[in-house]
Amino acid sequence: MDEKVTKQNSFFTLIKFFLFLIIFCFVISISKEFFKEIRAQEALNINILFFSALSAFSFYTFLVDLNGIYKKIQNFFFHSSFLSYLVPSFLVLLSLGYFILPKAFNLEIDKGIFVFLGGFVFTSHLIFIARENKGKNFASVINYLFNFSILYIINLLLLGVYLMAAFEINLGKVLVEGLTGGALLIKNLFTQILH
Repeated sequence: MDEKVTKQNSFFTLIKFFLFLIIFCFVISISKEFFKEIRAQEALNINILFFSALSAFSFYTFLVDLNGIYKKIQNFFFHSSFLSYLVPSFLVLLSLGYFILPKAFNLEIDKGIFVFLGGFVFTSHLIFIARENKGKNFASVINYLFNFSILYIINLLLLGVYLMAAFEINLGKVLVEGLTGGALLIKNLFTQILH
């Protein structure tokens, strides 16, 4: 009986690994299209976005690990761990604040700060997802890679929605071009494997 369960688990692990490779093609393609789209925005300083991601990573690595606090905040807003991985609550609050605060208090919020905060929260959320789901054996690592890839794409699109509050980003184009590019990448991959 145990041998049958082990074979089934191995089979499902191989299927998830195969699906991860397919999804990873879309991760690459959608990321490429996303960064191409935001680079086309003259008002959006891409260096600030990269600096914010580097700052968040450096902060978590060298100064303070905020994962425990971030987890408590996510659990406060979402009682489901699936939703806490899926939706970065700070990103939602920042985008709402960008709409409400200027109108309510007659303020003007600097777009550079808006981009920096969004990139910092996006990177922090990815670090949170990565640390909460890391695997300890081969099957759990494959499961981690599979889940993280899907969550990365969703959170990248949520970052795009966040940036749409201040910039004219065409997420439809990013998604269509990214899916088309991912499908082409998969086709090329299988062509190389079968030859």
